[in-house]
Amino acid sequence: FIILDKMDKIGLEKVKAELLEEFSCETVEKFIELFISDKKDIMWLKELEEKIKVFIEDGVCKNLEEIIVATRELKSCNFDIEFDPTLVRGMGYYTGPIFEIAMKEFGGSVGGGGRYDQMIGKFAGKDTPACGFSIGFERIVLLLLESGFKVPTSPRKIGFLVEKNMAFDKMLEIHREAMELRAEGNTVSVEIMKKNKKFQKEQMEKDGFVQFKEFFVNRM
Repeated sequence: FIILDKMDKIGLEKVKAELLEEFSCETVEKFIELFISDKKDIMWLKELEEKIKVFIEDGVCKNLEEIIVATRELKSCNFDIEFDPTLVRGMGYYTGPIFEIAMKEFGGSVGGGGRYDQMIGKFAGKDTPACGFSIGFERIVLLLLESGFKVPTSPRKIGFLVEKNMAFDKMLEIHREAMELRAEGNTVSVEIMKKNKKFQKEQMEKDGFVQFKEFFVNRM
């Protein structure tokens, strides 16, 4: 995996050469074939799924496809999302999709992260779903200053509480509405509705949330 992660830095041929130091030619050729495709993004994902589907857990590829679709549908800036099967991050605690944020200006990533659903629970004693990332702080600040960024005034904080098992297309609508409110200067947090909704709201109010909107599976 360490060798594979060098793909974007040293290229396919050099990755292949390093793999040949550890594995047989037949194994390396079969492995490298997985990462050669004229298809991009979702089509490449589907192609890989067909080749190695016996080794992939159910739902993994569907989840990745939904992430790509949702990101493209909801984005408000000029960027793209690419599926990269050669991307590798620390495997000690990630439990799902990983990602990196790259900018051509720096020739590399300015942030990265992924899902780590089980890590917080090890310390807190309670399972807590999580997805997080870290950023190259100095690089980000430099980019913001160069783009003329100004610190905004204190925003209004709005909580969207979404009933569990909401359909994917409905989630897209909810996130679009949240994005519109954010564009107006509000802070909007989209969260799964908990069984004790009253307590959930009270906790959010302590964090400064002053308005809530609820979304239910059978009525939007």
